[in-house]
Amino acid sequence: MAKKPYFIGVDFGGTSIRAGVVDKDGNVIGFEKRKTQAELGTDVVFERLAVAIERAMRAADVKARQVGGIGIGVPGPVDQERGVVRVLVNLGKGWTNYPLVDRLERRLGLPAWLENDVRVGALGEYHHGAGQGLSDMVAIFVGTGIGGGIILNGELRTGFRGGAGEVGHTCVNGDDGVIDVTGQTGTVEGIAGRAGLERQIREAIAAGQTSVVPDLMQTVGAGRLTSRVVVEALKQGDAPMQSALAAAQRALGRCAGNVMNIIDPEMIVFGGGVTERLGDKFVAPIRKFAQEHYVARSEARRIKIVPGQLKDLAGVVGASVAARKFL
Repeated sequence: MAKKPYFIGVDFGGTSIRAGVVDKDGNVIGFEKRKTQAELGTDVVFERLAVAIERAMRAADVKARQVGGIGIGVPGPVDQERGVVRVLVNLGKGWTNYPLVDRLERRLGLPAWLENDVRVGALGEYHHGAGQGLSDMVAIFVGTGIGGGIILNGELRTGFRGGAGEVGHTCVNGDDGVIDVTGQTGTVEGIAGRAGLERQIREAIAAGQTSVVPDLMQTVGAGRLTSRVVVEALKQGDAPMQSALAAAQRALGRCAGNVMNIIDPEMIVFGGGVTERLGDKFVAPIRKFAQEHYVARSEARRIKIVPGQLKDLAGVVGASVAARKFL
């Protein structure tokens, strides 16, 4: 099966579905993006997912017989042996113990492989992006939440219960009262994730500062603090956003420094919407804080800390890599 020239990668998120036909060199030759529309329920969303895959195949002018399989990255824990999504909190009800692999294989007639979305993003950057040619790499993706993917000796590390890479829930600021979605305090995600940024901006406004962020969230963010809102607020010199982002970069730098001290990788790659839009302007302060936090200070610059190269295709490419490796 691995001899077939193409594999399909799917980045299945709460906001959008991205599907691509990918060749062995990591080139996306056919692509489809659709809104997830989670509010419509599991059956409708599943059909939207299947149709996105079919449209990507048509865009690539590729037939099913040329495809070795489908890899799917989802924003939550998975049971790979059963091909089941354990839970997808940001897609609402109905996604607990959902048999996604079985349904896709019946619907499309192709074998499928399931993995966490951040891990497939790490695979994409490692095999076809910033981490090519390395042995050890860690990817950290910053968005609504913050997750990580760990590559050791060229292999994805999942952990004995599938929980490896949860860097967003590591403590970087002591018991400061900031609580993340898991109820923990002082974590990276509670400071640098979307909810953490929103909290800091609300606190600044409550303290009397002015901010364009609430208006931008309505006009260009569809009610959400998107990466576009962040960048536009920075362009307008919004002080609460500048302060919140600086706090996020400090927390992410401490997190990266911890990763350097514990794993000693060759590279840490940052991804996610804000990184895609700002590139090294976002990563450079993180790099500085990480290097200051690294115990072997004189060696700190040897560990590269860089923006990802694949941007919003990291999940698609990485999911195709997972399918090529494991199907």
